[in-house]
This record gives sequence, structure tokens and C-alpha cells, in this order.
Amino acid sequence: MIQRKQTIYLFFCIICFIICAVAPLGVIQPNGIGEFSSAVNSIGIIDGDTGALSYPYFAIPMFFLALNVFWSFAIIFMYKNRKTQALNCYIQLAAIIVETIVCAALVYYTSIDSKEVTFRPGFALCTPIIAMIFLLLAHKGIMDDERLVRAADRIR
Repeated sequence: MIQRKQTIYLFFCIICFIICAVAPLGVIQPNGIGEFSSAVNSIGIIDGDTGALSYPYFAIPMFFLALNVFWSFAIIFMYKNRKTQALNCYIQLAAIIVETIVCAALVYYTSIDSKEVTFRPGFALCTPIIAMIFLLLAHKGIMDDERLVRAADRIR
């Protein structure tokens, strides 16, 4: 049963988390001319001029990303107990929501540090939302399998 469609959805979910961990979340650009912009990653803000890492408390979203990657991988191998697998999908969905809120709050508070900067979001900010969609599709696939098994048991 590991080769079911929910496994593919959970792998896509893992890929979304890896993209979010690697790709820049956005760019902080100063409003002045000739100043370097800074990239916002999951590990912190990387200064465009010196390459120095600032705001290391971005490790909190990175922890949630790593947790969600390992959790999705563990859910794949819970195929023998579909009810636990479905429950873990909902719990992971709540963890993704918390991670998204924490990441958005950190980006917001770092960009309002100074009124002379503009934050431009990147594609990586959308990947947790895409991961949520894949997780909901995986949950639907798990529940479809559960209904199929119950129908087969009823026929016997």
C-alpha cells in the first residue's frame, strides 16, 4: 500500500518544504540609491554587501521546516494504520499553519525595523501553502483507501 497516490502527495509536500528551506523568502531593498539589498532566508537575513548573517532567530521556522520534512516522511510509512496516518496529516497541517504564522511575523518585524526599506516576497513564501494543499490531498487519498477497505470488508 506504500505505492498509493497519497505517497506521491506527501513526497511533493517534502519537496515544497525543502524548497522553502533553500530558496530565499524575499528581498529587503533599501529605498536609497546605491545600497545593497539583503536576502531573507529560512536561517536569517543575509546582507547583500558583506554576506553576514543577521537575525539568527529565523532558526525557529527552520526547525519547523525540518520537523515537517521528517514528519511527512514518517507519515508515508504509517500506511498500515490509516486512521493514525490521517490524524497525523491534520496535526502536521496545524504545524504548517503555526510555522507560516511564525515566519510571516518574523519577516514583518524585520522589515519594519526601519522605514527606509521595502520587502519584496519571494516564491518560497508560497511553498508552505502549496504543501498544505498537497497534505490535504494526501489526507483525502488516505480516507478514500479507508473507505475502500471498509467496503471490501463489508462484502466478505
